[in-house]
Amino acid sequence: MTAALCAWFLMACDGADASTGHDADANTPLVDAAIDAEVLGDSATDASSGLPPGPSSARQVPRPLGTTSAANGYYEYLPPGYGNGDSFPLLVFWHGLLEGGNGTTELSRVLGHGPPQLIANDQWPDARPFVVLSPQHGGGGCPTANEIHAFIAYAASAYQVDPQRLYLTGLSCGAIGSWDYLSTYLDEQIAAMVPVCGNGQGAWSNRGCDLGRVAIWAFHGDVDDIVPVAGSTTPLYGLAGCASPPRKDALLTLYQGVGHNSWTQTYDLSAGHDIYAWLLTHHK
Repeated sequence: MTAALCAWFLMACDGADASTGHDADANTPLVDAAIDAEVLGDSATDASSGLPPGPSSARQVPRPLGTTSAANGYYEYLPPGYGNGDSFPLLVFWHGLLEGGNGTTELSRVLGHGPPQLIANDQWPDARPFVVLSPQHGGGGCPTANEIHAFIAYAASAYQVDPQRLYLTGLSCGAIGSWDYLSTYLDEQIAAMVPVCGNGQGAWSNRGCDLGRVAIWAFHGDVDDIVPVAGSTTPLYGLAGCASPPRKDALLTLYQGVGHNSWTQTYDLSAGHDIYAWLLTHHK
């Protein structure tokens, strides 16, 4: 795909080393350091009025099924300053198929990938202001649209979060569920979504150009043999071809030579794209 075509489709096209799954010549991040500083603000927190800075793992705790009114067990991360009376952005992360479980004794599977893994490994900066909730889907298959909708509604009522800054992300099965959620509940709750190796073909078929009412940045490996790349290219190419430009961002990053695991380099930012700063630029 040429650079001109990438620009037309509002895409970031990355070269990658197929042996490592990491960018060999990543593009400049779409959200630069100036925007980072603007949206993240000062990392210094008044510890007397909220949770103090410190290792992120110390602020992530399990909330097993049955201990809250949520229909899912989940991991809860609260950022420094939480509890000082301010409202914080919410990031809800949905795991892949193999991390599903019963929400209690199997809840730790959720820590296998993505934001909860980074938080558990103290690789989550204090400056990221999100309340991060990582629910576990029970049973087989992927989380349903209704399940995701109900959990976001629970989170918005149970935590001190800004209803204008609710964000959704997921990998593989979690991204498939996230696309289904958007197809069913478009523009009801979230301001932006980051689906990683998901399948949005049904959402595009159902909603078409209306999907542009929510900011979307999709990621996919172009040789994914589990969830075909068309799951991301179909809706994002479709949005690029809409007669009127989407009201919000419609971005696609394809990792060349990468298979199903396109999430590690996306969530740990090693591919050079700061999805967290990008999310914070979007409000309802």
